[in-house]
Amino acid sequence: LNNLADTVWNKERQLKQPCSSRETMETNEIVFGKDHPDIARNLNNLGRAFKEMGDYDGAKTKLMQSLQMKEKRYGEDHINLIPTLMNLGDLFNLTKQPQRAKDVLTRGLKICEKKVGMKHPDSAKLLRLLGNSFYLMGDLATSEKLLNKSLDILEGVYENDHPYILATRADLG
Repeated sequence: LNNLADTVWNKERQLKQPCSSRETMETNEIVFGKDHPDIARNLNNLGRAFKEMGDYDGAKTKLMQSLQMKEKRYGEDHINLIPTLMNLGDLFNLTKQPQRAKDVLTRGLKICEKKVGMKHPDSAKLLRLLGNSFYLMGDLATSEKLLNKSLDILEGVYENDHPYILATRADLG
């Protein structure tokens, strides 16, 4: 079902309609119950879909619900919180709240560092988003440093034409 939710999210992204993710979540609630981890993942995917559509209030609501469910189930520093923390950080950057983004992304980076290490692609993604936060705050030197760290990690994991590498290079200008 999680793969289905990801597939649905990708399709929704093309259609710009979050209906299918809601239906998936409603089905999962019936099948698994409201406290099942898949519901938290569905909420994260819905938040991501709303963010992509520009519905930032809807995105924040769903992402905060996802984060609260995950924290309740897994604790404050579990690796399963990372996707939601990344989406929240990105949302806060998009809505010109870089300090809030910095706080959320720093938390995610600490979890990554502790659980999977700084060479993990999720660490690189968090560093990139954090670099964007510092850029928005006007700290260009720190932004560049974080973006370069992200790029170094990504280049060790992906081919040079991977979208994450291209996006990080674009952020570096």
